[in-house]
Amino acid sequence: MEQAQASAQAGFLRRRDESGAAIGPALPLSWGRTTAAQPTAHHIPLPLSGLQWITQANLPQHYDFKRFYHEYLRPLRGGFVIRGCNPAQAHFLAAQGVRVARIGCEALVDLHGPGMQRHAVQKMVRQAARQGHVHELPWSSEAAVALQELVQRSRYGARPQLRHLFRTAFTPDTRLFVFDGTNGARHGALLISQPQPQLAVTELMLRVPSAPGGVMESLFRSVATRLRSEGVRTLSLNEVPFQLEAADIGGWERLIQAGAMMLHGAYNAAGLQHFKAKFAPQWRPAYLCAAPQISLQLLIDLFVASGCLRLTTHHAFQVVRARSITFLHN
Repeated sequence: MEQAQASAQAGFLRRRDESGAAIGPALPLSWGRTTAAQPTAHHIPLPLSGLQWITQANLPQHYDFKRFYHEYLRPLRGGFVIRGCNPAQAHFLAAQGVRVARIGCEALVDLHGPGMQRHAVQKMVRQAARQGHVHELPWSSEAAVALQELVQRSRYGARPQLRHLFRTAFTPDTRLFVFDGTNGARHGALLISQPQPQLAVTELMLRVPSAPGGVMESLFRSVATRLRSEGVRTLSLNEVPFQLEAADIGGWERLIQAGAMMLHGAYNAAGLQHFKAKFAPQWRPAYLCAAPQISLQLLIDLFVASGCLRLTTHHAFQVVRARSITFLHN
């Protein structure tokens, strides 16, 4: 496997389209900016691989990703792993000897493009407009608690939640938009971060089971309109995990895709991709980057630490329980 990974790494470094890309001020998915003088990072020690998983980091405005790597990541004892890197960041890290593998694809919507104006989107927005409206909530401790309560009431709130993959808390450095019905009931929400002046990132999208049709489309359309008026050019719909182009899959990417089959039924990645495709985004690969290497132990670590194992186990239990009840009633 290590030989195949080395071959895939060499091929990645030879790609002209990514080797010519500049990193610029961009950050991995769900990382942010801070007014503090020094960067801060949240990392989780992974027991099997011994690596530190950098789940989130906040960098000062003047601090770029290259500097963070040289001053913070490279000196980490035992190595590190990051997910959600874009192609330019992955190429830079690969050139430093860091191992990289695709783990999904990120959806990027040009806010000056036709994506939010498509007929399929506008139709759903008009449908939702008869049932309520979208507005932004200013940050407060009460609003932060209300978001967590909405998480529990959301479509998948009763099952184990994925962890450390995106921002899930309403904090002063994020923005929260909600859809409230005409009867006062809250039907959905979008949590947004803004790591760059011209880029916003979708962190959390929620919809309660009883929400009328078009709530999510209405939220995205309203958020896009507001952000565009503020000078934002691109809205990232964040990552669709495990969705890779069929061609040129090698090394650990094959095992990552095979592991994704364990989540089939518990996590609907294909459905998520179908919804995001409605906004005509540009798709680009999202990478897992690890030093000194990607290993089976690391993938197991991430499967457990991210909550994928709990989610898979919960789903399997629900399936067995439902079949047992059916058998007993027959």
